[in-house]
Amino acid sequence: MNDAPVIYEERQKLNLGLLWLPILAPMLMMWYGFYQQIIKGRPVGTRPAPDVILIVLFVIFGLLFPYFMLKTALILQVRPDGFYFRYYPFHLRFHKVSWLDIKEAELITFSPVRDFGGYGIKYAKGAKIYVAKGKKGLKITLATGRQLIFSSDNPEMLLGYMGGHWHRTT
Repeated sequence: MNDAPVIYEERQKLNLGLLWLPILAPMLMMWYGFYQQIIKGRPVGTRPAPDVILIVLFVIFGLLFPYFMLKTALILQVRPDGFYFRYYPFHLRFHKVSWLDIKEAELITFSPVRDFGGYGIKYAKGAKIYVAKGKKGLKITLATGRQLIFSSDNPEMLLGYMGGHWHRTT
């Protein structure tokens, strides 16, 4: 990883709202099944799953999936050598956009669901979109014409910190 100092950093937790319902339902079912069948020794249902299968499903849907949903975060950084972003846990490392690769950066307002189909990492309208929460963000147009869109808690401040670094190549 780059050792360049971080000038500005923003962390956004994934805003799930009512989307927690499809996560909570299987989680609660797995916890109930695990407790009844593994802890209390009472098989669940008319055709209970083998204990090994139930334990694997419990670990995946009862522990890991909810944990990763809680830990999901979009991290944006401004450093002297470029703009960095990471959508944890989907990106294992930061992705760098060099200042020389940025043609334009502008503030935008959007509807995550209507404009991009929801939260997360999306592809739409010729752009790669990273939305964790909110309706405001930053659109970066690269010299190649490709666009990157990021949600931001404070896009004005983010753009302000970026403004002193990126330069038009044209």
